[in-house]
Amino acid sequence: MIITLVNDTFNINNNGTTISAMRFAEALSQRGHQIRIITCGDPLKSGKDPDTGFEMFYLPELKIPIASRLAHKQNTLFAKPVRSILKKAISGSDVVHIYQPWPLGSAAQRVARQMNIPAIAAFHIQPENITFNIGLKRFSPAAHLTYFLFYLFFYRRFSHIHCPSKFIAAQLRSHGYKARLHVISNGVHPAFCAPAKPREHTFKPIKILMIGRLSPEKRQDVLIRAVMKSRYADRIQLYFAGSGPWEKKLRRLGNKLPNPPVFGYYNRDELIKLIHECDLYVHASDAEIEGISLIEAFACGLVPIISDSKQSAAAQFALGPQNLFKAGSPESLAEKIDYWLDHPEQLKEAEKKYAQLGKQYALEHSIRKIEKVYSSMTKNHKNEYHRSIFFRLSTRLFQIVIACPILLLWTRFVLGAKVYGRENIRGLKSGVTVCNHVHLLDSALIGVTFFPRRVVFPTLTQNVKTLWPGKLVRILGGFAIPDNIMELKAFFDEMEFLLMKNCIVHFFPEGELRPYDTGLQNFKKGAFYLAAQAQVPIVPMLITFEPPKGLIKIIRKKPVMRLHIGKPIHPMSKDIEIDSELRMKAVCKKIEAITSV
Repeated sequence: MIITLVNDTFNINNNGTTISAMRFAEALSQRGHQIRIITCGDPLKSGKDPDTGFEMFYLPELKIPIASRLAHKQNTLFAKPVRSILKKAISGSDVVHIYQPWPLGSAAQRVARQMNIPAIAAFHIQPENITFNIGLKRFSPAAHLTYFLFYLFFYRRFSHIHCPSKFIAAQLRSHGYKARLHVISNGVHPAFCAPAKPREHTFKPIKILMIGRLSPEKRQDVLIRAVMKSRYADRIQLYFAGSGPWEKKLRRLGNKLPNPPVFGYYNRDELIKLIHECDLYVHASDAEIEGISLIEAFACGLVPIISDSKQSAAAQFALGPQNLFKAGSPESLAEKIDYWLDHPEQLKEAEKKYAQLGKQYALEHSIRKIEKVYSSMTKNHKNEYHRSIFFRLSTRLFQIVIACPILLLWTRFVLGAKVYGRENIRGLKSGVTVCNHVHLLDSALIGVTFFPRRVVFPTLTQNVKTLWPGKLVRILGGFAIPDNIMELKAFFDEMEFLLMKNCIVHFFPEGELRPYDTGLQNFKKGAFYLAAQAQVPIVPMLITFEPPKGLIKIIRKKPVMRLHIGKPIHPMSKDIEIDSELRMKAVCKKIEAITSV
């Protein structure tokens, strides 16, 4: 394939976006693809790069008042779109991969569209990175506005978006992005691997590393303050690998430590050597789309301590509570640092686990995934799972004002339904719920039980596609389970995005409606696979029936429903297959226990 990568900067190891583009280009070239690069540089130097073999198309710098000055502080710049050069570079390409939503990316997309060449956008610029750097850290509407502006002026034109993590994919979907979202890691270069000999932790001194741009959102200051509070402060030597606008401030703060931090900028080999020599890695960033530097560190067997920030994807890499600290809290971080230094044997065991985890993010895996995306892209691809912000707001209003009050009255006073075990779901942020399917309105009963929480009901395609009652089912939370097995991965990914935004996803794992039949059938694995993939709790529920009693006998002759809610079953393993099997068995046992009561 002829693949054209569009990025404002290239061949400069100054930020994660540029490094990702360079690695993808190198790896794709090694797999036989012809690579073209459109980037900022001297137009007179355009042509075939003798070192890489890439066909380079250089553009002059675009200087934007204020924005260019801020960009230069972050060691980046904007390229000026020159239409003649863009047409020459994109002509004959099989696909165009655009990395940034700046003027160059917009112009490249327009040229690709006019030439009928498929284009995919990447989402590497996290709005929180922008708001943190302009002093609007605590003003969350600014980040939401940036997501909207990115969509309005750039991303709405694409049918496909490459997302480095599920975290940012969930953010995009919640902000109304329509495109098909492809979650593909930036990938770890094969050079980042565990040392041949296991680390010998002499702790003389204790070496703690943090890699990344020296800027406000990365929160290197939290690590410095944490060391001040550590019992091992006089023995700790900090290493900060990176550069940025906060360097002078961090140096002043670090000079208060018994051992001032070492600041440096390292090439790949030097960085790997440093990682192998360190004892712990800290990732304190408040905003992170993926955290490739973190992945590279633990791929080398270095145990991380990670901020639990809600605006960061990095927390997903914590293998236990001792790998997480409260975002922005030096006290919490100091406690976790001291824990690992107090338990060197556990540290050695964790190193093995993290080195194994790092293999899952190998660059080779990412390249194979992006190749599949490139080869399957179509210009017009309708995303069946997108729900616009207007649709979500209007349906939410309908649910609150009309649907839920009516269904609550109907299930309680007409059907005579009662719910037991509500205390088991108090405080539940998100999760998968499972229940036997024994009544036409059992989904309504489950919906009002969780109200005002949003509940999503995967259902058969025909239940959603029809005009009636399909539209109503969709409004009340129905999502079509695809008939095509090839679409199942996209379906489970979309359900995971919803779980990451604190939704409840409900399944009837028996797979069919059996009215008033409380005998349990064999469960299908979909619900348990999703819970294992998303690492969220499963809540077992059971509907039983009783003869109507009291006044309800006057209006109802059929048995009345009783919904029993069990305690959530939390993840038992990081392995998806093992966890789904274990929790399916656990759910069956809990439901059987409810039945026997």
